Amino acid sequence: MQDPVVFQIAALLALLGMGLAWRGVMTQYAGFYDLTLAWSHVLWGFVLGAVVAALEFQTLFIPYFDVVVGGTPASQGPNLLVLLWFVSMHSAAAHLILRRAKVREASAQTTSGWALGAAMGGMQGLFLSAQLLNAEATFDAAHRWLGAAAFGLLLPRLEGTLTAWQGHLMLQGRRVGAVLRAAVWRMVLLSLAYYAFFQPLIWLAAAVLLLSMEPRVSGWVWDGLSPQAKRALRRVRAERAREQRTREREEE
Repeated sequence: MQDPVVFQIAALLALLGMGLAWRGVMTQYAGFYDLTLAWSHVLWGFVLGAVVAALEFQTLFIPYFDVVVGGTPASQGPNLLVLLWFVSMHSAAAHLILRRAKVREASAQTTSGWALGAAMGGMQGLFLSAQLLNAEATFDAAHRWLGAAAFGLLLPRLEGTLTAWQGHLMLQGRRVGAVLRAAVWRMVLLSLAYYAFFQPLIWLAAAVLLLSMEPRVSGWVWDGLSPQAKRALRRVRAERAREQRTREREEE
């Protein structure tokens, strides 16, 4: 395929993944958090995600690809210290963005973290999807399309979950711990993504992980809501429950 077509397909998959990630959490609490602030973190995520994805691609993924496919000696593959440096700087940068005064005043580290992470994951997914779709000489069509779809659709949600958790830890006052824990899990996520480039079925495990984390993410967002927002949301949910019971009685 031509490069412009590949880029458009990869970008579409990434946008779909970000949209699904947004619907997963942000729409559930729509109206009870600062939407403008969350959208600003989507823009931050695009910028930070593009920079990180491009640098990681050149310094980590290409050496890994050359070892697996090109037969390059493992000693010339990706360096563990470089990997640790990247995930640490990535987590530190996300921390600095989420600790800005506007975010702290609104206690919006969790929702802003979700928006930030979904956009960062989208950029990472775009890079890897495009590379996989272009690897016609290495993989068959089923491998390339399945893997590209998984990168675009799942990475935004995985990174969104991770960054929301980092924001939740920050909300609890765990500043250094939030960065260190997020760095460890980003290393796991990046390693998983690179391994999945060659073994796309590993995404099944990631899908199971996402489903199991859904209740926790909802709890993290709930903890970040203001007392007023929590009371209002309880009233809305109670009203919806009453309406549902009324409809059920009428149908009987």
